[in-house]
Amino acid sequence: MEEFEYEGYTGSVIYDKKCDYYTGEVKVGDRIYTYEGDTLEELREDFEDIIDSIIAFDEMEEEI
Repeated sequence: MEEFEYEGYTGSVIYDKKCDYYTGEVKVGDRIYTYEGDTLEELREDFEDIIDSIIAFDEMEEEI
């Protein structure tokens, strides 16, 4: 199985041949986040956007 890595997080890459569509999951703490795309590039972008959002949220929480 192929995986993406970004900022210390690892997410899966799942291709559905019937739908010609990519999905994936990344586990952060006790939560699972999903991402999707029509291409591998779109899938990677969505994965990285989720990770960036998680990091930004964590940083915001630390400031409170």
